[in-house]
Amino acid sequence: MIVGLGSGSTAELFVRALGARVADGLRVRAVATSSRTETIARSMGIEVVELDCPLDLVVDGADAVERGTLAAIKGLGGALTREKIVAAAARRFVLIVDTTKVVDRFGDAFVRVPAPVEVLSFGWKMTVRRLAEIGSPVVREQDGAPVMTDNGNLIVDLYHPGELDPHRLAAAIDSITGVVEHGLFLDMAVSAIVGSPDDIYQLHRDR
Repeated sequence: MIVGLGSGSTAELFVRALGARVADGLRVRAVATSSRTETIARSMGIEVVELDCPLDLVVDGADAVERGTLAAIKGLGGALTREKIVAAAARRFVLIVDTTKVVDRFGDAFVRVPAPVEVLSFGWKMTVRRLAEIGSPVVREQDGAPVMTDNGNLIVDLYHPGELDPHRLAAAIDSITGVVEHGLFLDMAVSAIVGSPDDIYQLHRDR
């Protein structure tokens, strides 16, 4: 079985749990969505391979997921482009989140999280200017310097988008030259495993 491994704190918990199963004899190969995930996977004894065929299963976290459609926002960890490439190669894409990440309406997510957008570093100021026509873009920084993705690009966090319909918002972002990818994962996940302090349950996409 070939498994896609997501990035971020929740996905890392899955990678470590999978590593424990591998230590007990489970045989899998994995595709990692970030250099950090790859490092953790290898340290756990998981064989990491290149993405060159469809994946049986991809498991990843999310920053927000809409109940019903399972439309998700991802990318606060900065690996959104590789995460989306891997998710698109999955025969089955499953999200793992806690209850705080589940929203009843997609637009509700923007109260607390932005839509991450990966943009080329060349001409990024013009790209940000175009994104400002959609919402409030902020170039992500750490220690006073722009955050660079594993692909060598910048991350722009788009706050308060004027369009809250996920498909129309995705189309508007996609139309901007200089955008590499965005963190709106639509019509991709088939289920979400949700953890709460007292229970674990599943959500399934109903449309």
